Amino acid sequence: MGIQQQVIVITGASSGFGELIARRCATAGARLVLAARTTDKLEQLAAELGGPQRAIAVPTDVTSDDDVARMIERAIGHFGRIDVLVNNAGFGLLDRIADAPLADLQHMMDVNVYGAIRCTRAVLPHMLARRNGQIVMMASLGGLVWAENMGYYVGTKFALVGISRTLMVELGGSGVHCALICPGIARTGFQQYADEAKYPRLSRLSTVSAEKVAQATEQAIARRLHGELIIPWYGRILATAAAVFPGMARIVMRLLR
Repeated sequence: MGIQQQVIVITGASSGFGELIARRCATAGARLVLAARTTDKLEQLAAELGGPQRAIAVPTDVTSDDDVARMIERAIGHFGRIDVLVNNAGFGLLDRIADAPLADLQHMMDVNVYGAIRCTRAVLPHMLARRNGQIVMMASLGGLVWAENMGYYVGTKFALVGISRTLMVELGGSGVHCALICPGIARTGFQQYADEAKYPRLSRLSTVSAEKVAQATEQAIARRLHGELIIPWYGRILATAAAVFPGMARIVMRLLR
């Protein structure tokens, strides 16, 4: 199907994966709805990508029902439809579970999980009525493999993986697709919140460039992926080993913490 002329909504679009995905999709000819809380950077990016005919900025807090409803309404009002929703907004705070404030988990759940669900539920009636569309969930390899200091973060991503897999089943035959993207650790704005000193050594086995993640996501949109994509490819080996041999995985993770 390709990307040209598709209307793509991207949350967390002002930096990191979201910005790179937006730039790649714009180059491929998509029309973009850029959503994030940082208004100035969002509006600057929209202008760079072609202005109102090609890209609009819609300041949005994905933890707000009103903001999300307004974003979807604005997108449909401006471009006439929504073909793809990329649920990219998210962040991580790293610490041991015994030390991490419960408020950190609550905040991450509200953005990483509830935010994605809130946006998905807001756009699904439109897509289901058209029997066409795609939901892209930006999860993490951390949603498949656990590690020290990442308990709260991987908890949100495990939740997103489970929700996405369920959504794939529920959308079967509807014309609406669901793509689950699970990247390893990349250098993005994520490190603004996540303390790099608390990354386990295991994380070095799953590093990936942010540009490669954006490229893979663009390709998943272009081919209307209904399924899962792990980046880098060998991350699937780590995920499979952790699922099949959890006891051994715990030993390895203790050695590489």
